[in-house]
Amino acid sequence: MNEYENPWFHGLKWAYLLLVVLTLMAPVLYVMYISFNANGFGANEYVFTLEWYGLIFSDELLIGALRWTLMLAIVVTLVAVPMALLAAKYYKAADNKLFPVFLLLAPLFVPPDILGSALLVSFKNLNAVFIWIGDGLGTSMFDSWFRLSFLTATIGLIIYTIPYSFVVILITMGRYRKEQTEAARACGASGWRAFWDIEFPQIRAGVFSASAFTVILVFNEYTRTSLLKGGFDTFTTVLISQMLNTGMSPQSYAMSAMISFVAIAAIGGIIILTLIRAEALARIARGKAEPVMS
Repeated sequence: MNEYENPWFHGLKWAYLLLVVLTLMAPVLYVMYISFNANGFGANEYVFTLEWYGLIFSDELLIGALRWTLMLAIVVTLVAVPMALLAAKYYKAADNKLFPVFLLLAPLFVPPDILGSALLVSFKNLNAVFIWIGDGLGTSMFDSWFRLSFLTATIGLIIYTIPYSFVVILITMGRYRKEQTEAARACGASGWRAFWDIEFPQIRAGVFSASAFTVILVFNEYTRTSLLKGGFDTFTTVLISQMLNTGMSPQSYAMSAMISFVAIAAIGGIIILTLIRAEALARIARGKAEPVMS
């Protein structure tokens, strides 16, 4: 707050911000609330318990789905974020910037069910083509290349997450000046050393943010994953299947709440560390700006 601002108006802005956050977090907070109820969802009597958290790892379906989801998140992040970084670097160097932006952001304008269905049909036809090629060559080596599997789900999620990673990284690249790379190259640095030593430290926050965003997107994605995953289950497909059929089990509520706790703790920790670091840097800057007394 600056010295010209009304303190009441400043407090109202913070109250509005907190109200928006609580509104957005209300469903998550309700799931957390239910996860501690010994009688489960919809019970007349609320009895606090930690029992369901102890039974999480006994639910093989949930653990298996969570394992597949983590594998998808890791593989998609390791592929999508470097590709988005290369795309952002190409965008910065391109003369015609409209085409790469249109190409990379196009998947955002296609509804998930349409894009997922289109990829599903494409993979089925592509798999049929490879089977035909294998039959012609007298081999079955190509029969399962593009059958619905972990690979097809990964490809679909990469297409889905690259635009978001591209935008996040591009925002942090806005403050970087290419003259710094040119100066490093003039001093004898290779292209890789110029990127790693000069450019990457300045865009590192964007790369890490894009990685975190990609993991969150993979965990939350349902439509494309359910259409392209093949014979395994992910965390979201299990939860939605339970809600539509038998209802979520108490272990499912506990698992959802535990993941939410971890995400909130991680994000909250990052925010607190960022604020502490920003205050430390501001203190150093103020110290340097003070006149030196002789």
